[in-house]
Amino acid sequence: MQKLAPDFDFLFNNLNKIAYIFTDPVHFGPVNQKMADFCDRKISELEGESVAEILNQKKVESVKKFNQNIFKEGLRQSAKMEIEINNQLYTIEVDTIPHHNQAGKVDYLLCLAEDITAELEKEKRFYRNKKRYSSIFKKAPLAFVVSDRETNIIDWNEKAEEIFGWKKEEVINRNFNLIVAEDSYSEITEVIENVFEGQKSYNVNKNIAKDGSELYCEWNTALIKDKNDKILEIISIAQDISEKIESKKRIQNQKEELKYSELRTQFFANISHELKTPLNLIFSSLQLLEYKIKNTEFEQKNNFDKYLGSIRNNGFRLLRLVNNLIDITKIDVNTFQLHRANFDIIELIKSVVESSRDYLEAKSRNFRFETSLDSEIIACDPFNIERVILNLISNAVKFTAEGDEILLRIEKEDGWIKISLRDTGIGIKKENQDIIFEQFRQVDQSFNKKREGSGIGLSLVKSIVEMHGGKITLDSIYGMYSRFNVYLPVETIDEKTLTAESYSADSLLDKVELEFSDINYI
Repeated sequence: MQKLAPDFDFLFNNLNKIAYIFTDPVHFGPVNQKMADFCDRKISELEGESVAEILNQKKVESVKKFNQNIFKEGLRQSAKMEIEINNQLYTIEVDTIPHHNQAGKVDYLLCLAEDITAELEKEKRFYRNKKRYSSIFKKAPLAFVVSDRETNIIDWNEKAEEIFGWKKEEVINRNFNLIVAEDSYSEITEVIENVFEGQKSYNVNKNIAKDGSELYCEWNTALIKDKNDKILEIISIAQDISEKIESKKRIQNQKEELKYSELRTQFFANISHELKTPLNLIFSSLQLLEYKIKNTEFEQKNNFDKYLGSIRNNGFRLLRLVNNLIDITKIDVNTFQLHRANFDIIELIKSVVESSRDYLEAKSRNFRFETSLDSEIIACDPFNIERVILNLISNAVKFTAEGDEILLRIEKEDGWIKISLRDTGIGIKKENQDIIFEQFRQVDQSFNKKREGSGIGLSLVKSIVEMHGGKITLDSIYGMYSRFNVYLPVETIDEKTLTAESYSADSLLDKVELEFSDINYI
């Protein structure tokens, strides 16, 4: 076995590296203690032995070939090698130095090795972390903005491009204030100073996009420092919360509107009931006066009848308004109830037509009623369906002139009963057709309007029809005609539902007189 000179032997055995000698391509010569410790062997178990003691056959062949080349060429070479020791894989970096004898031939190889397993693992972790950070940074659902100590932007991700509209290459080396609204400069400066001092890193501020639009972002900021605690980078993470802030504003506005609506509803409920009490007394007194006049003979009786008629008609107008206010208030607070039963809708509407015919003739309207249906039983609240039809007829009279035609037609269409009322009156302008079903809205809003009304009727009609599961539409050409189409579903209700809704009849004549009170006033 190769003997080492005393001085060289001392250095060899005290090296801070793994050291061993190959006397030929596969056999060990001297090995130092670090080599023995690394291989978990004694020095005597390695010296003079084949490399097969610590390597599998495949690795032996690789080492043999590598060493043969160095013996032949006589050139120093380095290589990395994986070695399995006690079922654990290690990676070593070997520097192989050929020794030349006096004849110039290579007589042995000095190998200096270093276990780089931990270093490689560290590099792998660093690489993985770098790739992971790069992937998260690039594809994160939040905006990442990286700045230097002077708050100049040095990097940002795709989400930042999406939120602020600037491409990465457009913002590099530009100051962070590029994306800050001017009125927020001082606030941002204060936040950055606080972050430098280790204080809070969270803030919400107004930002500015490339197109000049304003948005609100929620920011969290962190500092990246070196081992000497020197600031290297500022990482700011942003989330666009503009929609959230707008939602809060909308919710607050809705709460305020709801509170206002509740106050308005309570006001209408109170004033409606307060108005109804004196109206009941007026009608009671009116009935008594009419009875007395009817049974008493005196001069100017006709004048009294005229005045009493005016009182009755205006009383009905007030009562109609109060009833509509009460019902529209109930609808607003979801306390309005239908009392349905299974009724013949054709007969129901015929009775409404007959009851209102005198009023229509008195106003010289050419009224026609058409239907090809003899009978059709559907579930409806007759009291409120009568109100719907009477309201539409009275509206048609209000907006037509003497001699104009009013046509009421009933037909069956795709599972619906279609009730259409067409008049040849003034019609409704296109821009006004969307508002006529809104509460308290009228086409003629002027103080000295020509036709009386509160703007409640059609809103109430729409609500009643929809509560029946139906719908109402309008077709009109200004200056030519208007046609309202009411669709009611062809369906009936069972005995259980019928009992629960407990329908009770009212006088149709009273409703006609009540609904046409505005017409009588014209």
